[in-house]
Amino acid sequence: MKFAAPLWLVAAPVLLPGLLILWVWSARRGRETLRAMVASPLREQLLRSVSRARRRWKLALVLVAVTALALALARPGWGRNFIEVERTGVDLIVALDVSRSMLAADADHTNRLTVARAAIARLVDQLGGDRVGLVVFAGEAHLAAPLTRDHTAFRRALAAADPDTVSEPGSNLGAAIKLAREGFDRASQGPRALLIVSDGEQLQGDALEAARLAWRDGVRVHTAGVGSAVGARVPRRAYAGGGFARNAQGREVVSRRDEQRLQRIAAAGGGAYTRLERRDTAALVEWFQRAAAALPRVTERRTLDEPRERFQWLLAIAFALLCADWLFNDRRRTRTRQYSTTGSPEALRANA
Repeated sequence: MKFAAPLWLVAAPVLLPGLLILWVWSARRGRETLRAMVASPLREQLLRSVSRARRRWKLALVLVAVTALALALARPGWGRNFIEVERTGVDLIVALDVSRSMLAADADHTNRLTVARAAIARLVDQLGGDRVGLVVFAGEAHLAAPLTRDHTAFRRALAAADPDTVSEPGSNLGAAIKLAREGFDRASQGPRALLIVSDGEQLQGDALEAARLAWRDGVRVHTAGVGSAVGARVPRRAYAGGGFARNAQGREVVSRRDEQRLQRIAAAGGGAYTRLERRDTAALVEWFQRAAAALPRVTERRTLDEPRERFQWLLAIAFALLCADWLFNDRRRTRTRQYSTTGSPEALRANA
């Protein structure tokens, strides 16, 4: 059994003692209020009508319901899914440049990173059953999302990708290619492709050699360029006072799309180059359709290691127990005498 949100397992041992303390305090406060407002003979009569055992049962129902609710929020899961999918057999890793130069505003009246993320999101919408992963890079590279068919998880990682994701500044295309190559499942028999989305500026590493090694391992390296040949100024970090970055001579840094470098990387990796110019561009979708057109479609049955979530039963139990607590009365049962409707008036008076 696995828990998707195990933090709630820690919260349950804290909530239960807190509920017990609250129950004891509330009962004591109620008795003090009753003692202050109601005379002794009437107070004893009222207290006799309350069943302490029933109150304890009601408390037990609430405690078990809270326990079930905490377990449900922890999202337990077990078992495996057996699914049959038709797919092109392509494993695709997208390497997204998140260096400061990607914030230059020379791409469809916005910055390059916004255009790149929009184009990648549109591509993922067309992938179907293909697996996709995400690498983000600047001066170093990080695997933000491993290869998965859960495209929703990929979109979450894509939305979070920004220059603050990677601490080391710069632009190391070679490190991104190397990390992506290591992220592929070597046991998979299907084609593998790497798509680099960047403005092409390279400050560290040797991207051409990394692309050749990837192509030698059977990974096609494709590139997509974003930005303009004219270029734009690069914003500084907010904590640095804002404004635009300057070089050692005090001049503002202007970043331009290096299309030739991206084309050379694609050629070295056996792939193709694509240009991204607008936020609503479908260039990556068209690229993938061309790249996958010649690939055979296969039907395969796979066993996923992702457990099936079973929190629904625990939610139902918690709801049922809370309803039972609401319906369960804490008053004692009162016995009523049965009077006969037949007989003499004397018998009726005797029964009365």
